[in-house]
Order: sequence, then C-alpha cells, then structure tokens
Amino acid sequence: MRWLFVGAGNMASSLIGGLLASDVTADQIVVVDPNLPSRQRAEQSFGIRSEATIEAALSSNLATPTDTTQQLGIVFAVKPDIVQGVCESITTQLHNDRPDNTAVSRPLYLSVAAGVRASSMCSWLPEGAALVRCMPNTPALLGLGVTALYANEQCNEADIQRAESLLGAVGTSIWVDEEPLLDAVTAVSGSGPAYFFYLIEHMTQAGVELGLPHATAEKLAVETAYGAASMARQGQHSAAQLRENVTSKGGTTAAALQVFNNRATPAIITEALKASRDRAVQIGDDLA
Repeated sequence: MRWLFVGAGNMASSLIGGLLASDVTADQIVVVDPNLPSRQRAEQSFGIRSEATIEAALSSNLATPTDTTQQLGIVFAVKPDIVQGVCESITTQLHNDRPDNTAVSRPLYLSVAAGVRASSMCSWLPEGAALVRCMPNTPALLGLGVTALYANEQCNEADIQRAESLLGAVGTSIWVDEEPLLDAVTAVSGSGPAYFFYLIEHMTQAGVELGLPHATAEKLAVETAYGAASMARQGQHSAAQLRENVTSKGGTTAAALQVFNNRATPAIITEALKASRDRAVQIGDDLA
C-alpha cells in the first residue's frame, strides 16, 4: 500500500507517525502541502517525500510504481472548504490526463475533513470512488484517539481493513453503518475533548476560589480526569455504577452531584450535544 496525504497538519502527522510505527516504510508515503515550512517539517520529522501540488505527486512514480499491484491510499487531511478543489485536481490527474487509466491502480480515498459528505466527494472524484469518511479526535496526536468510520458501497473488505489499520494506528476505531451518524459522532467524540478540557478548566478555577494554588488545583483536576477516564475505560463497570461507587449517601460527593442535578446539568449536556450535532449537519448542508 502506498499513501498520499493531502495536507501536512497535526492530524496528518499523527497518521503518518502511526503508519511508520507499523510495517509501512518512508518511501511508501508522500505528503502534499503548498506551505513550504509544513513540507519541510514533514520531511525532517518522518524522512518522507513531499510535493507542493497534487499534480506533482501523482505524476511521479507514486501513481505508476514498478509494482502496479500496490493500491494507492489518498488521505484528505485538509480544511473542508478546499476538499472540492483537491478532489477535482485528483480527478483531472487520474482520469482526464490518463484517459485509459491503465497505469493507475484503483485508489482508496479516506477523508478526515469534517462535514464533507461522501456523496459530495464522490461527485467530484472519479466515478466509482471507494471512500471512507473518518471522524477522529485530537487525542489521536498521542495515539489515544477514537475514530468513527463510514465506508461507501464501493469499498470492499480489503478497503475496510486498510482504513481500520490506518486509523487504528492512532487509537480506537469504530464503524457506523449510516453516514448521518457521523454528525452524532462529531457531537460526542469529535468535539468531546473540548468538553473535558472545559470541565478541567472550571474545576481548576473553583479549586483556586476554594484557596488552592493554581498549579495544585490544575494538577488535581487533570490527574483526577485521567484516573477517572482510565477506570471507565477498563469497562468493568458502567460510568453510572462507578459514579455510585464513590457517592456515599449524605457525603461530600453527593452534595456536589445534587447541585449538578438541581441545575439540570444532564439536560444541559444533552442540549449542548444536540447543538453540536445540528451544527455538523448544517456544515454538511453548506458544503454539499
């Protein structure tokens, strides 16, 4: 498998690092980015080749290797508003400029561009494109991400395995059967890290108001979040059970949780995630 990354930002870097930590070698990866410092950073960090344009990358031996049985994976790691232009450049290079298409193996397309729907991308890509949409989150930068994936009907079992291998290199991967569910995924896990950062931020501030030094309050909040998430991740008990286990009747934890319930915090959380989901739907509509 050969890989072309369009975009050299943080998410692309995390995925490239994951590939290189597996059985992929640097000469199997090319990154495209018009920004020279970004290309130089990718080359220096990973020892891979970079190009300024799609045309330069696909006109090289990336698209016509000695071993033409190797499939090409093209990863869209760019901002949503430029996905259409990237797709059209790829189509021009792989189809219009090569009318017989004999020298190019069938690519697998993977998109981590939020909000851009598969139907839109497939209307811009060559006919019959095999596409996997991926919704990762920022902990992927540490190999601790969770990614939801959706494969269109053109993807075969090998495509699904290759996509899972790529995203599995930076954390956990979960498949959804219907593309609209990715909007719900965006609300829960795509935007989710910000919710936990928000809680840590305000727990820290509350600790300061209770008299703790800022550094102490922040350390306590961060380590508590890490420990609690680790316990939940073990899966031995549900989050509800874990909460009950540390909540003694009439105790300190119960007093805090009562305030959350009195302020309708569960309803606020649901309302917030619905707002995130609705915004994801709107972005998809705008980009369609």
